[in-house]
Amino acid sequence: MFVRQLFSSWWGVDVVKGWGTRVAGVLLSAAMAVGLLAQPAVATTEPNGSLVRGTVAPRTDIPLADRKSWELVSTETGPVADGRRSHFAAYNSALEKSVAVKNIADVLGGSSPGVEGRPLCHATNAAGAEGFCWSTADDMDRTWVPQGLTGSGEAADNQEIVPGRRVVATSWSTTTYHPVGYNGMMRVTFADVTDLGDVTYWHALLVTATSGSSFTALKGHADSLTWYKNYLYLSTAAGLAVFDLRKIWLMTGTGTGVGMSGTTSSAAGYRYALPQVDRFEHRLPEPRACGSQNIDKSSGQHYPPCFAGISLDTSGAVPALVTTEVGEIPTAQQQSFNTVRTVTRWNLNPETGLLAWSPQWEDPSRIDEGVSRPAKLYTSTVSGAQGIAMNRGRFVISAACPGFIGNDAESEIVSCLYHAWPGEPVRLWTRVGVYAQNLSYWPGTDDLWTVNEKINTTSGERTVFNIPWPKAPLPLRPLVGLQGDLNGDAAPDLLAVRPDAAVGSGPGNGNLVLYGGVREDPAHGTQGGFGPRTSVGTDWNSIRLVSGVGDLARDPAGTPSYPDVLAVDNAGDLYLYKGVRGGFDARRKLSTGWGIVQKMTGVGDIIDDPTTAEDDGLPDLFAVMNDGEARLYPGRAGGLGPSKVVGTSWDTMRLVSGVGDLTGDEVPDVLAVDNAGDLFLYKGVKGGLDARVKLSTGWGTVQTMTGVGHLMGDGLPDLVAMWSDGTAHLYPGKSGGLGPKRTVDLGWAI
Repeated sequence: MFVRQLFSSWWGVDVVKGWGTRVAGVLLSAAMAVGLLAQPAVATTEPNGSLVRGTVAPRTDIPLADRKSWELVSTETGPVADGRRSHFAAYNSALEKSVAVKNIADVLGGSSPGVEGRPLCHATNAAGAEGFCWSTADDMDRTWVPQGLTGSGEAADNQEIVPGRRVVATSWSTTTYHPVGYNGMMRVTFADVTDLGDVTYWHALLVTATSGSSFTALKGHADSLTWYKNYLYLSTAAGLAVFDLRKIWLMTGTGTGVGMSGTTSSAAGYRYALPQVDRFEHRLPEPRACGSQNIDKSSGQHYPPCFAGISLDTSGAVPALVTTEVGEIPTAQQQSFNTVRTVTRWNLNPETGLLAWSPQWEDPSRIDEGVSRPAKLYTSTVSGAQGIAMNRGRFVISAACPGFIGNDAESEIVSCLYHAWPGEPVRLWTRVGVYAQNLSYWPGTDDLWTVNEKINTTSGERTVFNIPWPKAPLPLRPLVGLQGDLNGDAAPDLLAVRPDAAVGSGPGNGNLVLYGGVREDPAHGTQGGFGPRTSVGTDWNSIRLVSGVGDLARDPAGTPSYPDVLAVDNAGDLYLYKGVRGGFDARRKLSTGWGIVQKMTGVGDIIDDPTTAEDDGLPDLFAVMNDGEARLYPGRAGGLGPSKVVGTSWDTMRLVSGVGDLTGDEVPDVLAVDNAGDLFLYKGVKGGLDARVKLSTGWGTVQTMTGVGHLMGDGLPDLVAMWSDGTAHLYPGKSGGLGPKRTVDLGWAI
């Protein structure tokens, strides 16, 4: 909840939950506000689309030894002390002799009547929103508040247990107005949203077995929820509770009690109960302690993070849970983006769906299923975070808007969604509902779902809706094929400059970003394309032209060869950026006077060594001058030789790109698009280019294009082109031209 109240999780963790100040109990102290500068309690406004001063960046200040102690350990199967050992499997198995066991599909399609939802009935503040409202009773109920949200669309594997349906699951907690008190019970609601005009949902009480003959309500604050395969993960501050959607209990009683009375089972009047099947808690320094800004005095180690939001990301090499940490806005201060909290990825076993860890995921026999270690850490300064989603390296965070003032009861303003890539400025994407909570990204439909908890007993104010995943603005500079592999996986990579950087907006002004290439591998179901982007440089706004040229600096024999980049700045100076694994070395100025160059592209080795008239193996540069003259600059070890004029009237060409050898003569070729939108192939010949051949029309919609090397595995070079709507397409090379395009995801679109 966003109101300032004290709660206890089922582990006895005490914490103030909300957008006010959290206090001790989970060891969240004033130390977590390091670097916080007092802000006047004056509301500010920032329009949607604005850059804010928040940052999300890889976290490197936590020692490796501390991160190892942040293991999440299963109390059911992991290495825990006897006093922390759970017996859910044994107890549940015994209880299931007395209760009927259903799965999620049975609940959705069974005879038990659900609750009818309503069409979206309140303002969402977000463009393109589609969703529903709860029933009038649930909308205005002050005894239960929704917190977490997830759904079947978070992973393709989730659909296997709800075939043909789209399902949203929401976690709720009781409030002080409920007879059992604040956080006295939790429930999950399963809503069938296959048809948003006809939504029906079912509540299930969350329970935990206390013996083989009894169970009780699971207490705590249902902060956030996510779904992978047949498991639900529920986070409440210091750990995760796990539930199996194949194990839902059908109650025989309708009383308000919870548990077994003889052969009668009851769940506070609910038809269904969902029993806990596992629990993951931090192993060290103690299971009940969390708060990564605090250090344990006895061990000197950072405490592990306290969970606020949780979601699933399946876009990486291994599926992972992504958690954001508690980080509230201090009383009487506004959202100021300067309170550091930790975002963590926790790997999942793609075979079972359970939290796990392995040093080598290709070898399932080495997966430790009782333990999950942090796979990657980030910091976020977006204060008051309630929900988080991650896809292809980009984050969306649900948190207080810039105008929010901590602990201001009158400041019931809408929440905001922010998005950013690590190491780059944060952008305020959109306003949403009042007190927005968890986030859930559905990659199959590219939708982001959210829920809000606002209590309004007069007219209601709660919504559940989705909006399209945010599209980033188009790059400021053309895409740049590197003509080689920079990250060490043997696939050619791609560069771009991050858009709309602004001085003062945070680290990464004018970021240069790298997309790691992914080779086509039909045997393993892998399509050729690119992985998530990572930042590999800053302050590139002053760079006017960028071109990948391959290994021009000539890495020493016997060492890995990395591609280099040539760049021209606004002053007309030419620089060489020598490639190193994962990035670039300090730049070296090669020459001046390049202000007259209009376009340039690496083209591979076209010009022979002038001293021997033989191939020198050094990549060359093709450049178009302002007057339309085309020149070829031969590569020389660590630089360029004197240019040779190879054409005129090239100012009629809007786009030019070296692409490699498409014609099979072992000499690289050049592709160009003219102002009429026609695509031409210029066949490379030793020392220059042959007459052009028209390949196709309709390329007027292409904003930028670049040769990317061999991604399709057929030995022919490929081309990536970005259209004016921001969609990127991979064109596989074929003999003498290009094959049918395939859409690839680079995260750029309008």
